[in-house]
Amino acid sequence: MKLSPILLVARRDYLAYVGAWGFWISLLTAPLILAILIFAPVLLARAEPPRDLVIIAERVADEAVVAAAFRASARRDARAEIAAYINTAAPSATGAVLSAFDEAPDSEAAIMAARETVRVEAPGVLRAFPQPSPRYRLIEPEGDLDIETLRPRLTGGDNALYGALNIRRDEDGAPLIEYWSINLSQDEPLNVARTTMRLVMQREALAAQGLDPREADRLNGFEARVAQYDPRAGADEGEVTLRQRAPFFAALALAFVLWSVVFSVANMLLNGMIEEKSNKILDTLLTSVRPMELLAGKLLGVAAVSITLFSFWAALGGALAGMAADGADESILGQIAAAFLDPRLLAAFGIGFFFGYIIYGAIFLALGSLCESIQEAQTLLGPVAMVLAVPMVLVAPALDNPNAPIIEGASWIPLFTPFLMLVRAPVGLGWGEIAGMGALMLATAIVILVVAARVFRAGVVDQLNLTTLRARRKG
Repeated sequence: MKLSPILLVARRDYLAYVGAWGFWISLLTAPLILAILIFAPVLLARAEPPRDLVIIAERVADEAVVAAAFRASARRDARAEIAAYINTAAPSATGAVLSAFDEAPDSEAAIMAARETVRVEAPGVLRAFPQPSPRYRLIEPEGDLDIETLRPRLTGGDNALYGALNIRRDEDGAPLIEYWSINLSQDEPLNVARTTMRLVMQREALAAQGLDPREADRLNGFEARVAQYDPRAGADEGEVTLRQRAPFFAALALAFVLWSVVFSVANMLLNGMIEEKSNKILDTLLTSVRPMELLAGKLLGVAAVSITLFSFWAALGGALAGMAADGADESILGQIAAAFLDPRLLAAFGIGFFFGYIIYGAIFLALGSLCESIQEAQTLLGPVAMVLAVPMVLVAPALDNPNAPIIEGASWIPLFTPFLMLVRAPVGLGWGEIAGMGALMLATAIVILVVAARVFRAGVVDQLNLTTLRARRKG
C-alpha cells in the first residue's frame, strides 16, 4: 500500500528522531529528573541538620523565655508535620495520635508517644511516619560569653554556629535584641525572639498594673484553634488536608510538564527546519512533495515522537500511580497519585497538548522557513518566547486564586489556554468550559495552520526558486 506524501514525511522525521541516541536518553532520564525536581527540596529540607544557635542575655529570665519559645516552636512544627501525615494517611487515628502527642512533657517524648499510638491504631502507616527534627538546636553558652568571643565561631571557625541572639536591656528596661549571623537573608531567629520579648513586655506592663503574673501569662497564651474547610464537600468531609490540596499540586506539575514539552518539541521543529534548509535537504524534499504536505508531515512526525515519549511515561507513571492509588486511604503517595488520575486533569492535559503543539509547532515551523541560520532565528524567537513565558508567570497567581478575573480571562486566550486550563481544572472547571476552550483552540489552530502554511510556502518555495535561479545563472 502506497503511503501519502504527508505520511512519508512524517515517517521520515519520526525515524530520524527516534533513531538518535539523545531521544533514548531523554526517554529514560526525564522521569528521573522530574522526580528529583519534585522530591529533592523535601529530602534536602529533611536532611539538613538542626542549626546551632546561642542565646546570650543580661537577664537569666530573658534567656529562659526565649529558649522556651524555640522549644515550643519546634514542638508545634513537629505536631503540624505529624498531624498533616495522619490526617491524610489514617484520619480515624488523628484524635488519639495528637492526644498522645499533647500529653507528653517534651518534643522528643511527644514524637515517641505519637509514633507508639500509630503503631497501635494504624500499623499500616507506621513505615512512613515522619521523623521531625528541630529547625534550631540551642547551644548552652559556657561561662560569660559575649559576641566578640563568639565571633570566630559565627564566621565559620571550629564549632561553627549558625547564629547568636544577644538580648540586652536599655536604661528603661526595654529589650534590645541583636541577631548575629553570616546568613544575611535569614532572620527567623530574630523574629522568634522579638515576638517572645514583646509578650514579656506585655506581661511586665500588666504586672506593673497589679495583675498577677500567672494571669498575665494566661492572657498572653490565648490562641484561636483554626481549621480550613471546603464548602463544596459534606459537613463531615470538608476539612482541607493534603487529600484536597493534592489536585492543585498535580495541576502545577502537569502544567510545567506541558509547557516544557510544547516548547521543546516546537523548538525541535524549528531547529530541524533550519538544518534541512542549510543542508539543501529541503530542496530535495520539495521536488517530491508540496509545501503544505511537508508542513503537515513534519507536524505529524514530531507529534508521533511526543506520543512515543508520553506513552512510555504514561505507562510508567500509570503503573506507579495505580499501585499507589489502590492504597489512597492509607498513603500520602496514594492521595497524590489519585489526583493525577482525575478525569478533568487528564482531559485538560490531552486537549492542551494537542492544540498547544499544533499552534506553537506551526508557528515555529513558519519561523524556521524564513530563517537561514539559528542566529537569524533567535531574533524572531524573542516575541514568541515572551508569549510562552506569560502562562508560567500567571501560574503562581492562578494557584492562589484560580477564579480571579484576570486568570479566567487569560485562560480563554488560546495561546495561554493549554496551561491555565490545567491550573483551573482542580477548582471545578466544568466539562462545558473545557469543551468551549477546546473549541476555541481548534478554531485558533486552524487559522494559525492556514497562515503558517502560507508563510511556510513563501519561505521554502522562494528559497527553492532563488536557488534554482542562481544555479541557472552559474550554468
